[in-house]
Amino acid sequence: MAIQFSRGCPFQCEFCDIIVLYGRKPRTKKPAQVLHELQVLLDLGWRNEVFLVDDNFIGNKRNVKLLLPELQQWQKQNGYPFSFTTEASVDLADDEDLMQAMARCGFRRVFLGIETPDQESLLVTQKLQNTRAPLAQAVDRITSHGLQVMAGFILGFDGEQPGAGERIAAFVNQTGIPLAMVGILQALPNTALWHRLAKEGRLLKNQDNFDVGTITHLLNFVPTRPIADLAAELVQVFSDLYAPIPYLERVYRYSCKLSIGRSPQLRRWNQSSSIVLGVLILCWRQGVVRETRWIFWKRLAQIALNHSLVLDEYLWLLMLNEHFIDYKDFIGEQIELQLAFQSLAL
Repeated sequence: MAIQFSRGCPFQCEFCDIIVLYGRKPRTKKPAQVLHELQVLLDLGWRNEVFLVDDNFIGNKRNVKLLLPELQQWQKQNGYPFSFTTEASVDLADDEDLMQAMARCGFRRVFLGIETPDQESLLVTQKLQNTRAPLAQAVDRITSHGLQVMAGFILGFDGEQPGAGERIAAFVNQTGIPLAMVGILQALPNTALWHRLAKEGRLLKNQDNFDVGTITHLLNFVPTRPIADLAAELVQVFSDLYAPIPYLERVYRYSCKLSIGRSPQLRRWNQSSSIVLGVLILCWRQGVVRETRWIFWKRLAQIALNHSLVLDEYLWLLMLNEHFIDYKDFIGEQIELQLAFQSLAL
């Protein structure tokens, strides 16, 4: 289920349309309204994850810190019926009190727009909040509070040097982030990037055949690097990140770190028949059919014995790779189609 606490973001990332749509002054609901919405979900019988769909949940830190104590009390009174996922800026790692409060409330996952480990590209796109401290350190700090980091990355910033995909893959492997979404930069309408590229005459025409905003969409402008090189890096990094054995090992390493900060009260098992079926399929494919079979059972036993608080999440992450294994082939097909299309546009 999904609810919303705030709109808007205080930052000025050049490619982002959130500040165009919702402004740079984050506006929030009052805590009582959020708790009322949660109570409605509880009364309707929901007992699982709730996604706070804010584009930056901590954009207004003052109001977030007013909400969290009341949310924690409501969760406690109701037996912690929900766990929460949301999106936040990387500066979450700088606020110890905020991370602790989110963990106490039942937040389990947070999506970060890391974009790139290349400092020069972050400066070009005005993502200055990501340059103030080492990004790997920020991921580790957030993880240490039992908050699973998911992250988004982008290829194709102006002035980007070759090998950006390899650097993203190296960063993901260093931090252990299980779910890393990688896409190619797109100029969204009315963003600062859109207006700059329009003035420079670099926006491409006839892009309506493809859905802007999807992970498989190539650039809708003339980049400073060859489009074919960017496309090849996208396909390669996705293939590297979700190859069965490296992915399994990355999920294992990250789950071990995550369990250290995870509170026992957040342990939640979904006992539906679909989950049971999913686990059975997982055990068959990754534990019997694939080359992962020996590593799969070894790591599963280690997690179950030593890190049982994150066992459900560990299995969930492994199940997700069943999607990514197929999806990387789909990405390759889509990229080839768009390369042919964009060669005509250029």
